[in-house]
Amino acid sequence: MHVQLVTVPYRYDEREEGLGAGPRALLDAGLVAALRGAGLDAADPIEAVLDPTEREDGRVAVNIGRLGARTAALVAAARRENAGALVLAGDDTASIGVVSGLQQADGAGSPIGVVWLDAHGDFNTPETSFSGILAGMPVAILAGLAGPLWRGAAGLAAPIPTDRILLGGVRELDEKESTLLRSTDVRVVTAKDLASGIGYAAAVDRLAATCDQIFLHVDLDVLDPHLVPSASTPARDGLELAEATDAIATVLRSGKVSAVCVASLNPGGGQRGTRSVANALKLLETALTEWQATPRKSP
Repeated sequence: MHVQLVTVPYRYDEREEGLGAGPRALLDAGLVAALRGAGLDAADPIEAVLDPTEREDGRVAVNIGRLGARTAALVAAARRENAGALVLAGDDTASIGVVSGLQQADGAGSPIGVVWLDAHGDFNTPETSFSGILAGMPVAILAGLAGPLWRGAAGLAAPIPTDRILLGGVRELDEKESTLLRSTDVRVVTAKDLASGIGYAAAVDRLAATCDQIFLHVDLDVLDPHLVPSASTPARDGLELAEATDAIATVLRSGKVSAVCVASLNPGGGQRGTRSVANALKLLETALTEWQATPRKSP
């Protein structure tokens, strides 16, 4: 399996600060060598960069979208070469560019499914969010429920229908976010149910049967905080390494995954950050061995 690594070392639109240092930390910890040792043909990483001349003060969503357009170009190029795209991102906002890239390579009408592993739903809109944090909105953005300027700047041509979205490992939802989710066809499998084997594998199978390809997004706070003690958004009662490995592998074994995005690794905080990086590396080098080639259909 040929894999192109893409790094997006930003948190929001600020470069390599906090979570933005996560991609480099994984690379420095030996991720490329670990993947190659596990049997994947992993190419050297390429970085998505936002030209400073394109960055506008006070227009964070547009800046993120423009960075997403750079990410999209790299993901699309990998997909056209029949490679899987492994995106190491500062935070979850990078996902819009990843899906945009898949659409660019395969056509806006390509049926793309989304499996989103995260402690949180990331399904807020500006109207439902208590905090206004953009990293809590990407799934709603992908679904077309908010962020037209963001989507437009990233080149996302078509929203993802909510019946093609699966949230797994969730254990913290805002009240209004939960209400919004219930009004859609998004499938939600809680961390407790996922760990117990209730509904998750069947939901992945149903999704794979309706899509030509799947985008798998892994926010590392899906893990229990004792595994990622430096997490910026910890949520108790998360997945153990074996449970998260199986959750990722279940999706990869579908043979439909064309892109994986790994986000929200905070490498700071001394030994806490070191432990988080080590467990993230262990998770990826174990789970990604299940990644199988995804046939590409010409648009």
